[in-house]
Amino acid sequence: MSEEQERTTGGEGERPPRRTPEMQVTKSDEGAAPEPEVGGVASLFREVLPDVVFGAEQQAYDVALTVSREDLVRVMEAARRDPRLAFDYFRFNSGVDYQAEGLEVVYGLYSLTHKHSVIIKVRVPQDDAWVPTLVHLWKGANWHERETREMFGIEFRGHPDPRNLLLDEDLDIHPLRKDHPLAEIELKQGENVF
Repeated sequence: MSEEQERTTGGEGERPPRRTPEMQVTKSDEGAAPEPEVGGVASLFREVLPDVVFGAEQQAYDVALTVSREDLVRVMEAARRDPRLAFDYFRFNSGVDYQAEGLEVVYGLYSLTHKHSVIIKVRVPQDDAWVPTLVHLWKGANWHERETREMFGIEFRGHPDPRNLLLDEDLDIHPLRKDHPLAEIELKQGENVF
Protein backbone atom coordinates (compact mmCIF):
# COMPACT_ATOMS: atom_id res chain seq x y z
CA MET A 1 0.00 0.00 0.00
CA SER A 2 1.35 3.40 -0.92
CA GLU A 3 1.88 6.15 1.65
CA GLU A 4 -0.92 8.19 0.01
CA GLN A 5 -3.39 5.30 0.28
CA GLU A 6 -2.41 4.64 3.86
CA ARG A 7 -2.89 8.30 4.77
CA THR A 8 -6.33 8.57 3.09
CA THR A 9 -7.73 5.24 4.25
CA GLY A 10 -6.02 4.83 7.59
CA GLY A 11 -4.00 1.75 6.68
CA GLU A 12 -5.08 -1.63 5.38
CA GLY A 13 -8.74 -1.23 6.43
CA GLU A 14 -11.41 0.39 4.30
CA ARG A 15 -12.53 2.92 6.89
CA PRO A 16 -10.74 6.21 7.42
CA PRO A 17 -9.23 6.90 10.83
CA ARG A 18 -11.31 8.59 13.51
CA ARG A 19 -10.89 12.34 13.23
CA THR A 20 -8.83 13.95 15.97
CA PRO A 21 -8.54 17.71 16.62
CA GLU A 22 -5.17 17.72 14.84
CA MET A 23 -6.82 16.27 11.70
CA GLN A 24 -9.58 18.87 11.45
CA VAL A 25 -9.73 20.58 8.09
CA THR A 26 -9.82 24.31 8.61
CA LYS A 27 -10.69 27.01 6.15
CA SER A 28 -8.27 29.78 5.32
CA ASP A 29 -8.97 33.44 6.02
CA GLU A 30 -10.67 33.76 2.61
CA GLY A 31 -13.12 30.96 3.51
CA ALA A 32 -11.89 28.46 0.92
CA ALA A 33 -11.06 24.88 1.84
CA PRO A 34 -7.44 23.82 1.34
CA GLU A 35 -6.33 22.46 -2.04
CA PRO A 36 -5.71 18.70 -2.08
CA GLU A 37 -2.07 17.77 -2.00
CA VAL A 38 -0.22 16.82 -5.15
CA GLY A 39 -0.22 13.12 -5.93
CA GLY A 40 -3.67 12.34 -4.56
CA VAL A 41 -6.99 11.55 -6.20
CA ALA A 42 -7.36 15.08 -7.64
CA SER A 43 -4.01 14.69 -9.41
CA LEU A 44 -5.15 11.37 -10.86
CA PHE A 45 -8.29 12.99 -12.28
CA ARG A 46 -6.20 15.81 -13.76
CA GLU A 47 -3.89 13.22 -15.33
CA VAL A 48 -6.76 11.15 -16.77
CA LEU A 49 -8.82 14.18 -17.94
CA PRO A 50 -6.34 16.99 -18.63
CA ASP A 51 -8.82 19.03 -20.70
CA VAL A 52 -11.63 19.01 -18.11
CA VAL A 53 -11.83 22.03 -15.82
CA PHE A 54 -12.83 21.25 -12.25
CA GLY A 55 -12.39 22.67 -8.80
CA ALA A 56 -10.80 20.57 -6.08
CA GLU A 57 -10.83 20.94 -2.31
CA GLN A 58 -9.81 18.71 0.55
CA GLN A 59 -12.72 17.95 2.85
CA ALA A 60 -12.64 16.12 6.17
CA TYR A 61 -12.02 12.69 4.64
CA ASP A 62 -12.36 12.94 0.88
CA VAL A 63 -11.26 15.17 -1.93
CA ALA A 64 -14.25 16.96 -3.49
CA LEU A 65 -14.17 17.74 -7.19
CA THR A 66 -16.66 20.19 -8.69
CA VAL A 67 -17.42 19.62 -12.37
CA SER A 68 -19.84 21.13 -14.87
CA ARG A 69 -23.01 19.34 -15.87
CA GLU A 70 -21.65 19.10 -19.42
CA ASP A 71 -18.55 17.20 -18.22
CA LEU A 72 -20.30 14.98 -15.64
CA VAL A 73 -20.77 11.83 -17.73
CA ARG A 74 -17.25 12.01 -19.14
CA VAL A 75 -15.75 12.45 -15.65
CA MET A 76 -17.85 9.62 -14.22
CA GLU A 77 -17.05 7.27 -17.12
CA ALA A 78 -13.35 7.89 -16.52
CA ALA A 79 -13.83 7.40 -12.78
CA ARG A 80 -15.48 4.04 -13.40
CA ARG A 81 -13.44 2.70 -16.33
CA ASP A 82 -9.91 4.14 -16.14
CA PRO A 83 -7.69 1.63 -14.25
CA ARG A 84 -5.84 4.46 -12.46
CA LEU A 85 -9.11 5.56 -10.85
CA ALA A 86 -11.22 2.34 -10.82
CA PHE A 87 -14.13 3.71 -8.78
CA ASP A 88 -16.15 0.52 -8.80
CA TYR A 89 -18.38 1.26 -5.79
CA PHE A 90 -21.13 3.90 -5.92
CA ARG A 91 -21.48 5.00 -2.28
CA PHE A 92 -24.27 7.56 -2.63
CA ASN A 93 -25.68 10.59 -4.31
CA SER A 94 -27.81 13.30 -2.79
CA GLY A 95 -28.73 16.92 -3.22
CA VAL A 96 -28.07 20.27 -1.55
CA ASP A 97 -30.30 23.33 -1.88
CA TYR A 98 -28.33 26.58 -2.10
CA GLN A 99 -31.52 28.51 -2.89
CA ALA A 100 -30.72 31.39 -5.30
CA GLU A 101 -27.32 29.85 -6.06
CA GLY A 102 -28.96 26.66 -7.34
CA LEU A 103 -29.05 23.00 -6.43
CA GLU A 104 -26.07 20.71 -6.12
CA VAL A 105 -25.88 16.99 -6.81
CA VAL A 106 -23.24 15.28 -4.68
CA TYR A 107 -21.84 11.84 -5.53
CA GLY A 108 -19.65 9.64 -3.35
CA LEU A 109 -17.44 7.05 -5.04
CA TYR A 110 -15.01 4.48 -3.66
CA SER A 111 -12.41 2.23 -5.29
CA LEU A 112 -12.25 -1.24 -3.79
CA THR A 113 -9.14 -1.84 -5.91
CA HIS A 114 -7.11 1.21 -4.86
CA LYS A 115 -8.85 1.97 -1.54
CA HIS A 116 -9.35 5.63 -2.41
CA SER A 117 -12.52 7.72 -2.44
CA VAL A 118 -13.78 10.94 -3.97
CA ILE A 119 -16.76 13.28 -3.85
CA ILE A 120 -18.01 14.68 -7.17
CA LYS A 121 -20.24 17.77 -7.13
CA VAL A 122 -22.33 19.36 -9.88
CA ARG A 123 -24.20 22.67 -9.45
CA VAL A 124 -27.38 23.24 -11.50
CA PRO A 125 -29.82 26.18 -11.61
CA GLN A 126 -33.12 25.85 -9.73
CA ASP A 127 -35.16 26.46 -12.89
CA ASP A 128 -33.17 23.94 -14.96
CA ALA A 129 -32.45 21.25 -12.38
CA TRP A 130 -31.27 18.16 -14.23
CA VAL A 131 -28.20 16.00 -14.70
CA PRO A 132 -27.67 12.87 -16.82
CA THR A 133 -28.33 9.53 -15.15
CA LEU A 134 -25.39 7.35 -14.13
CA VAL A 135 -27.31 4.07 -13.87
CA HIS A 136 -25.49 2.78 -16.97
CA LEU A 137 -22.21 3.04 -15.02
CA TRP A 138 -23.33 1.91 -11.54
CA LYS A 139 -26.54 -0.07 -10.95
CA GLY A 140 -26.47 1.27 -7.37
CA ALA A 141 -27.19 4.77 -8.67
CA ASN A 142 -30.75 3.75 -9.53
CA TRP A 143 -32.33 4.08 -6.10
CA HIS A 144 -30.22 7.09 -5.07
CA GLU A 145 -31.17 9.06 -8.18
CA ARG A 146 -34.85 8.29 -7.63
CA GLU A 147 -34.68 9.50 -4.03
CA THR A 148 -32.77 12.67 -4.94
CA ARG A 149 -35.28 13.43 -7.70
CA GLU A 150 -38.16 13.00 -5.28
CA MET A 151 -36.67 14.94 -2.36
CA PHE A 152 -34.96 17.79 -4.29
CA GLY A 153 -36.73 17.93 -7.65
CA ILE A 154 -33.55 17.24 -9.63
CA GLU A 155 -34.24 15.24 -12.77
CA PHE A 156 -31.86 12.47 -13.84
CA ARG A 157 -32.28 12.41 -17.60
CA GLY A 158 -32.27 8.95 -19.09
CA HIS A 159 -33.11 7.20 -15.81
CA PRO A 160 -34.84 3.87 -16.56
CA ASP A 161 -37.47 4.14 -13.79
CA PRO A 162 -37.93 7.66 -12.38
CA ARG A 163 -40.97 6.85 -10.21
CA ASN A 164 -41.18 8.20 -6.66
CA LEU A 165 -40.09 5.93 -3.83
CA LEU A 166 -41.92 7.56 -0.90
CA LEU A 167 -44.45 10.15 -2.04
CA ASP A 168 -47.47 9.88 -4.31
CA GLU A 169 -46.65 10.59 -7.94
CA ASP A 170 -49.25 13.38 -8.17
CA LEU A 171 -47.63 15.46 -5.40
CA ASP A 172 -45.57 18.32 -6.77
CA ILE A 173 -43.48 18.98 -3.65
CA HIS A 174 -39.87 18.26 -2.82
CA PRO A 175 -39.51 17.95 0.97
CA LEU A 176 -35.77 18.67 1.23
CA ARG A 177 -35.86 21.90 -0.76
CA LYS A 178 -35.72 25.05 1.31
CA ASP A 179 -38.75 26.46 -0.53
CA HIS A 180 -40.90 23.50 0.56
CA PRO A 181 -44.29 24.87 1.73
CA LEU A 182 -43.93 23.32 5.20
CA ALA A 183 -40.27 24.28 5.73
CA GLU A 184 -41.11 27.24 7.99
CA ILE A 185 -43.49 25.15 10.11
CA GLU A 186 -40.93 22.35 10.40
CA LEU A 187 -38.29 24.83 11.56
CA LYS A 188 -40.63 26.29 14.19
CA GLN A 189 -41.49 22.82 15.47
CA GLY A 190 -37.79 22.11 15.89
CA GLU A 191 -37.07 25.31 17.87
CA ASN A 192 -35.74 24.99 21.42
CA VAL A 193 -35.74 21.21 21.25
CA PHE A 194 -32.50 20.88 23.19
